[in-house]
Amino acid sequence: MGAVSQLVPQRMISHVRPIVLKPAQLTFAQLSAWKVILANDPTLQSPFYQPEYTQAVGQVRADVHVAVIEQGDTPVAFFPFQRGASGLGLPVGGKLNDFQGIIGQIPESLSIPALLKECGLFSWAFDHLPDTQCDLLSTCNGGASSPYIDFSNGWKAYQEDRAQAHSSIIRETRRKQRKLARDVGDIRFVFQSDEDEVFDQLLDWKSAQRRSTKTFDVLQMDWARAVLENLRTIRTDQFSGCLSALYAGDRLIAAHFGLIANRVMHLWFPAYSVEFASYSPGVCLMLNMLEEADSRGIQRFDLGKGDERFKQRLSNGATIVCQGAVTSNAWANYCNSVYDMARKGVRQLPFRGLLRGSKRWLDSWLYR
Repeated sequence: MGAVSQLVPQRMISHVRPIVLKPAQLTFAQLSAWKVILANDPTLQSPFYQPEYTQAVGQVRADVHVAVIEQGDTPVAFFPFQRGASGLGLPVGGKLNDFQGIIGQIPESLSIPALLKECGLFSWAFDHLPDTQCDLLSTCNGGASSPYIDFSNGWKAYQEDRAQAHSSIIRETRRKQRKLARDVGDIRFVFQSDEDEVFDQLLDWKSAQRRSTKTFDVLQMDWARAVLENLRTIRTDQFSGCLSALYAGDRLIAAHFGLIANRVMHLWFPAYSVEFASYSPGVCLMLNMLEEADSRGIQRFDLGKGDERFKQRLSNGATIVCQGAVTSNAWANYCNSVYDMARKGVRQLPFRGLLRGSKRWLDSWLYR
């Protein structure tokens, strides 16, 4: 996912063309080319860049498409997108998608506005675009940290790294887990659960958490739950959904549903029983997941955008992700800039809290 396009010989420029397909229409050769691009670009290791993710969403939503950009007869880049009303484009899965962008190198002869027009898009908004692509899109309106845990040197080396960084979270969490076992019952951890009850409880916990914080709950959308159900069924060497569970005695204490692609796992939907909040059950589950992931050859755990304290204490690296929008013409770019300035200004207003309900309503409409 480089930001700098490769130079294209003049004789090949006329042969550059995007072909817009539904995910189910991608051929074996196109999917293979997609996989080759991923394998050769270290910035494209997130599960969200895998074709399986786009296909899983495409099975549920009819507005999911992929622009296959070919040079001659060879696919050189892929642009997965979701086309909404009036040509408003979103990343595939909207709020579900934690890593977004163009996969591969777009030839210089194809501009981003031209690509959007070929896709039938007036604009394409993003909020988790790696900064490696910001030069390409040139419309990023700010960045945020998306931390990760790198344990490519092994679980033991990672623990030593945290100790040297004066982070006591691993020691504290182990102490709480021992207390949980004494107070409630023996600890049992399941890395890959097939239990429907665990999945349903996890989503109920997550929705309750969103309601309590008065933030937009994408899981209120039937299509979002259907996407997670699709992803649960995928288990291959290169991509899989992963439902993990932590029990104390016969009580389900915490659960998580995430994605694994090759050697990268993504923290996606963690939740726990608030009854046991004092034991830090979410972090207890995470440490069990990390240790088991290491034994399975996983080397990185993406934590997702956010500055939560547990992410700060567990992470040892971060990717910068940007938000903004690209459009198909200069006037639309100007309107987007004005909108972004207004949005930033609203954050400084004393009554900004009154606008949160309006934002939740807008999110519900945009990501419906």
